Amino acid sequence: MKHRILVAISIVFFSILSLTYLPHLIAQVGQGSADQEPERQLKSILKGWKLIEAVIPSNEDQAIALMSKFNQIEHLRTEFRTRDRSNFNLIQQLATEEGKVDEKKDVLNKYLGSREKYVQKRDLLYRELLDLLNLDQQIRFMIFDRTFRKELRNTVNTLSKLKEMESSKKEK
Repeated sequence: MKHRILVAISIVFFSILSLTYLPHLIAQVGQGSADQEPERQLKSILKGWKLIEAVIPSNEDQAIALMSKFNQIEHLRTEFRTRDRSNFNLIQQLATEEGKVDEKKDVLNKYLGSREKYVQKRDLLYRELLDLLNLDQQIRFMIFDRTFRKELRNTVNTLSKLKEMESSKKEK
């Protein structure tokens, strides 16, 4: 019964979300604008909805705890990617310069240390998240975590193609 209620709430939420944000996302696909915040927000909402749909929490408290922990993991991932990109750019810059051995060692150690810290924090958060779930939910979460990004990319690509088709129809 609770599962049906959660699914119904998810469907209603997604329907409202689709009607509100999907046209905006379609308009942004292919623009390549620097301001990707609405698209990120939509992706975050879609992740949450798909996560709840995939894991099927046993109650509302478990769903809230799951979303909270998952958001922590996503935030950590975003922060890491930003730092990692910055550190890597510095490494690329130093690679073209002669000498500066101490600076190169320092930057390389910082880069590798940052990656190690990220992996440790990420693994700890994953363990904490999995502790919230029963065995079947853990398995469903791992499948979701592995496949969601690919599915999202496919969806965005499909939306982009639909937009292109719509544009070509208007031109004819």
